[in-house]
Amino acid sequence: MTCQSDIENVAAQKILDAECLLLGGRFDGAYYLAGYAIELLLKAKICKTLGIADFFDFDNKDRSVKIKNDNSVFRTHNYEQLLILSGIYMDYKNEQDPEFKTNWSIVVEWNENSRYLINRTSQECIIFVESVKEIIKWIRPHL
Repeated sequence: MTCQSDIENVAAQKILDAECLLLGGRFDGAYYLAGYAIELLLKAKICKTLGIADFFDFDNKDRSVKIKNDNSVFRTHNYEQLLILSGIYMDYKNEQDPEFKTNWSIVVEWNENSRYLINRTSQECIIFVESVKEIIKWIRPHL
């Protein structure tokens, strides 16, 4: 991945993969992959906001934004931290739409450790994937 558009494309693929897994009854995998779609879109927004040409090339000496020794702030999976880095945290905080708040409360439960969890129900996963898709609709105009 080299740029914002590449990351956006991977995010779109993750949600499509999640939907395929959901249809195939593979609920745990669908849940896990869907969560990455939000993370990736927020990282795409960080690229745009900070002028980073290659978000994942932390060792590049010529990058436009220098990251001294510790790039862990960018490697986070925490949505709220990513919102802050992306520059849209205040938009998130000021959002008044109750549906957004409901969807956010569902997706914010995701984290990278979801890969270790099993036995998600079909209903739980359907609700999660639909909530992810709604949050993606909210993020897209910021890109």
